[in-house]
Amino acid sequence: MIKILLVDDHAMFRKGVITVLTELIGADIEFHEAEDGQQAMNMAADSEFNLVLLDLSLPDQSGMNILSFFKQHYPKLPVIILSTHPEEHYAVRALRSGAAGYVNKRSSSTELKDAIEKALSNRRYINPIQAEMLAAAVFDKNEYGQVHEALSDRELQVACMLTAGKTLTNLAKELSISVQTASSYRSRVLIKLNLKTTAEIINYCIQHNLSV
Repeated sequence: MIKILLVDDHAMFRKGVITVLTELIGADIEFHEAEDGQQAMNMAADSEFNLVLLDLSLPDQSGMNILSFFKQHYPKLPVIILSTHPEEHYAVRALRSGAAGYVNKRSSSTELKDAIEKALSNRRYINPIQAEMLAAAVFDKNEYGQVHEALSDRELQVACMLTAGKTLTNLAKELSISVQTASSYRSRVLIKLNLKTTAEIINYCIQHNLSV
């Protein structure tokens, strides 16, 4: 029996994925559902899964944080990112962080099936576009290269939270860090993106369609 943990905050989407994959892969598959990051982490401690399908946009925290949690505590557990975010924004970052694959929610069901089959056989799923992006990232000369690739996961999260209208006090509370630490992350973002104000951070994130 293949046990898959599906982490996504949209119940209808989870139902659709389960229906499609059950038809494609067969009956010998058992799905468990989590609607946020904390629930996913709790469930991982209580059950042994063969695979995790993880959304990046969760209500309580970034999916990248959850990916890091799984790779730290369950390094052999394959995690496939299943997201609406364009590949050029997060695919390389996710794959570098240990994801077994990155599949856009707009992709075909057969692509998701292929990614799952590769992950379950201890291989990574990388489509041709992602292969080009990874190769280009190595040489640091490419059309996909973006300044924000230099940001750490936490710095990117802070930038996106500022763009969502969070104050430093708000995001410090949500991330369980001090306001001073939050301010330090903001300063690093400004330096790495060569910007001067929070307004410029917000404008940059909007222009590049960045969100977490």
